[in-house]
Amino acid sequence: MSRLIWFFVGAGVGTWWATHKKIHVDYQFHRIAQPPLSSAPAQQSPTITSEAVQEMRNHQMSYNRDWEQERDRVRQFSQTAGDTVAELSEATLNTILQATEALKAKMAEHRAFREEERRIEEERRRNPPRYV
Repeated sequence: MSRLIWFFVGAGVGTWWATHKKIHVDYQFHRIAQPPLSSAPAQQSPTITSEAVQEMRNHQMSYNRDWEQERDRVRQFSQTAGDTVAELSEATLNTILQATEALKAKMAEHRAFREEERRIEEERRRNPPRYV
């Protein structure tokens, strides 16, 4: 019974934390996204100049360029990681194959040794040694 109570307490706290975190992030995003208040008189209406538009476009282009560079870096890193994993897998499989072949050869050698001992033992049984 107490496990069920603790489960619901944990679920409630987890839900509260996730909601609180989302609200906090949304608040921070809106706080940052809003333009700062200017100290200009209220009679002047804010106008967007072509310089401001150009600056926004340059910022967006810079952001896109940075994003493309980051994507290329991640793609290159993924390719390198994939190649490394493939090489390690191949080396591991090669090592396993060599170990298997060595064990197979050792077992064949051991089997041949046992068969030779058996053959010698059978020959001794057929021709027991004479002590007289």
